[in-house]
Amino acid sequence: MQKINIRQQLGTRIKELRAATGLSQEAFADKCGFARSYMSRVERGGANPSIDAIEVLAVALGIQIKDLFTDAPVKLKKRPPEITLVPYAADGSHFGPHLKRDGKFTVGEKDDEVQFEDFDEALAHLRRMGVAKWRRPNASGSWGIVSAVRWASA
Repeated sequence: MQKINIRQQLGTRIKELRAATGLSQEAFADKCGFARSYMSRVERGGANPSIDAIEVLAVALGIQIKDLFTDAPVKLKKRPPEITLVPYAADGSHFGPHLKRDGKFTVGEKDDEVQFEDFDEALAHLRRMGVAKWRRPNASGSWGIVSAVRWASA
């Protein structure tokens, strides 16, 4: 039987607590200011997070640092629902869950588009773009790229 090292134990605990908050890995990484790939490595036990990173993770989860190193149940603080801001185009249309086409959201510049199955991951990608761009159907039903002119709640 293979022994689980402390990085793997920590990663499993972080994943468990993150999942209990209802945040996707991408959304949690954004909240912490980490790249999603780094967050993935932390949760798999492949990264060796610094003390500063451990503090950021605990703060983002609303727990004490010591709670990351125990199996004891932790009462996670309930947060008020977050208002999700989405990009709006000049014509008033906005990016939303209704824009899934063939099971995916398409975002990005023409000839450099990325597809996501998960809405939150697509939205996180749009946030990282200089000007958010996504595909949506126009009045005639053709799917074209639009650019954000503002961000607001849906």
